Amino acid sequence: MQIFTIQLAMVLLVDLTLLFVGCSSSQQTAALEETAQGSTNAVSTDPRVNAILEQSCYQCHSTGGSAPWYAAVSPTYLAANSARGVLNFSDWQTYDAQKKADALKSIEQTVSGGSMPPGDYTALDHSARLADDQKQALLKWASQPALPAHGTTLQKKSL
Repeated sequence: MQIFTIQLAMVLLVDLTLLFVGCSSSQQTAALEETAQGSTNAVSTDPRVNAILEQSCYQCHSTGGSAPWYAAVSPTYLAANSARGVLNFSDWQTYDAQKKADALKSIEQTVSGGSMPPGDYTALDHSARLADDQKQALLKWASQPALPAHGTTLQKKSL
């Protein structure tokens, strides 16, 4: 009888864990679909770029970004408040043209250098890893000049 009780407890624990992970994944999938379809807060005119940013960057670089519970224990994610201080996609529409240009240059450098998303985070949240085609899409987007408010072109600063 005691073995049956232990087995039942284990099955319930596994079921609850799978239910929790499944709910987390479905929320993330719904958010990705919404971003891909377009949003008033979209960072790019390319829905694919917005979906990639949502999947791989917004967890740390947007207000209200949330990672799956198992990835939220990585040191990088725990420092997400400082990451939002550097780049917060939730505030993208309020950035002036120069700030956008600087951010795009930084994105270009970190994505091409492979330092974003950080390895300690993607080791826990595999869905945040960037495939080569996703990196290329981000690099293409980031290499385009930011459009300033008054229709003039600004050059990205070298960092």
